[in-house]
Amino acid sequence: MKVVVGSKNPVKVGAVEDAFERYWSDCEVLGIDVPSGVGAQPMSEKETMSGARQRAYAVLELDQEAQYGVGIEGGVTEFDPSSPNWTGLRGGKGKLFECAWVCIVKRGGPEGLGGGLYFELPDAIAKRIRNGEELGPIMSELSESENVKQKMGAIGIFSKNQLDRRQAYEQIVLSAMIKFVSPEWFG
Repeated sequence: MKVVVGSKNPVKVGAVEDAFERYWSDCEVLGIDVPSGVGAQPMSEKETMSGARQRAYAVLELDQEAQYGVGIEGGVTEFDPSSPNWTGLRGGKGKLFECAWVCIVKRGGPEGLGGGLYFELPDAIAKRIRNGEELGPIMSELSESENVKQKMGAIGIFSKNQLDRRQAYEQIVLSAMIKFVSPEWFG
């Protein structure tokens, strides 16, 4: 089985490989750089999910031999934790949280979606993101580590290496796979 990921980022490709191999040991996972169709720093759940979906469909279109196309997009979203409804906001009124979405498309079949990886970003970093910067380069600069988003990610830095981006993405990929590994529940 051939699975194509809409990125050459080794963290994303590795997470997809780890997740798919739990179900199909004979799978081949390949990364292809494709545009997300959204900004370099997605600023909402909607934009982040859209980027993941666009990547999944784009790689499936590019590689006609692939059975599955996978898009992974990291972004940020704003919430007001004091609100009983955790209403999504825009414009700097709430707390900024990291988020991620995965879209898996089976050729000729359905798509599966999974999301998560929520953690609050420090106010100083949130301010820089709201001013147009991207989380990955900010974290590389502040941690004095090269290309953090292709390694442990912000989650690895903040958790003191107890969590890492690949592990977190693997969990979201697995949640997006539910429709494919348990099709009996989806009719």
